[in-house]
Amino acid sequence: FSTQQPQQQYVPLKQVSVEAHIRSFAADVTIKQVFRNNETKPIEAVYCFPIEEQAAIYSFIARIDHREIIAQLKEKKEAQKEYSDALEQGHGAYLLEQEEKSQDNFIINVGALPAGKECHISISYVSELDLVENGSRIRFVVPTTIAPRYNPNKGGISSPAGTTSKYVQTAPYTIEFRCQVEKTNISRVSSVSHPIQIQLGQENVYVIEFAQKNTHLDRDILLDIELNSNRSNTIVAVEPGAVMASFTPNAEDCQRVMNNVETTNEFIFVIDCSGSMSDENKIGLAREAMLLFLKSLPLNCHFNIIRFGSTHQALFNEITAIYNEQNVQKAEQLTNQLQADLGGTELLKPLQWIEQHPPEQGRARQIFLLTDGEISNVNEVLDLCRSMATSTRIFSFG
Repeated sequence: FSTQQPQQQYVPLKQVSVEAHIRSFAADVTIKQVFRNNETKPIEAVYCFPIEEQAAIYSFIARIDHREIIAQLKEKKEAQKEYSDALEQGHGAYLLEQEEKSQDNFIINVGALPAGKECHISISYVSELDLVENGSRIRFVVPTTIAPRYNPNKGGISSPAGTTSKYVQTAPYTIEFRCQVEKTNISRVSSVSHPIQIQLGQENVYVIEFAQKNTHLDRDILLDIELNSNRSNTIVAVEPGAVMASFTPNAEDCQRVMNNVETTNEFIFVIDCSGSMSDENKIGLAREAMLLFLKSLPLNCHFNIIRFGSTHQALFNEITAIYNEQNVQKAEQLTNQLQADLGGTELLKPLQWIEQHPPEQGRARQIFLLTDGEISNVNEVLDLCRSMATSTRIFSFG
């Protein structure tokens, strides 16, 4: 958060609220933010905030006094030029843009906010929700924090979205939350992130709010929506002009698709050994996790361990090796010697090496990523992961 003045402060943002409506596995979310200029002259406030990667923003409205401005969608450079031109002429202007290297960060510029005035920003988006725990629950996530991200081009932590905003451990802002969940096929709603209270009185929806007032933006909001046990494994949501469907295959479905052909599993463990893993004994926790993984692998599988930081190093020269006593001893020896000594968090390079060595016919590959880091080149990494999706599943921990 910053104001474009020599001395950066945290004063402009005064209030944040989230309202959501969930139907089946789709969410309609509105985020409202109030900026106030307590200075004696106009300011430009720059605010970076996270939104789910798969979200699609459909409304951006700014209000000052009794004036309402509804945003228009324009090509990025054209919008930035019009915004700058308006500021040069002393007019108020508002710009919402997505960070180029990351689909989950947005930047709001509130320009020429007059002294003593408030600006109310309203952003609405729709998002598809994830089915978790073998399709038994729907998870709704509202990101509220941006972790420091390693920038491989700079070799260190950089400010989000190219702004001058600073990362802080705490901020004075609080958030209000209200969510309506349609009751169809739903057995219960819970949250592992915040204490919540649920109003059951309405006939068709559960109404969820925070149980405590003055909730700070220090963690993401997570709602778990448990589905009825006797539900169908196919869920369909119908809206005017649109249909969404989700199908969760069971073991028999998967076996039929595979035509009863036996497959060999490959397990590749990608372990972050960058300098930040020395904090809070994270590298020690990674060692413990790896030893547990090694004891849990099935017979006749293939595996490998790749350490990464500013460089990456694989235990075996080939992409994977057979899981036998000799190779397990090598893996345990490497695991016990793991150190946070490889510099920065260059995640793309080890994934590129894996992608260059696709699994052989009849093999199913799983990648387990153990890391504490955030990265700035999110799009590159996700695009690479998607390119491997037909043959590889990727699980992240940390």
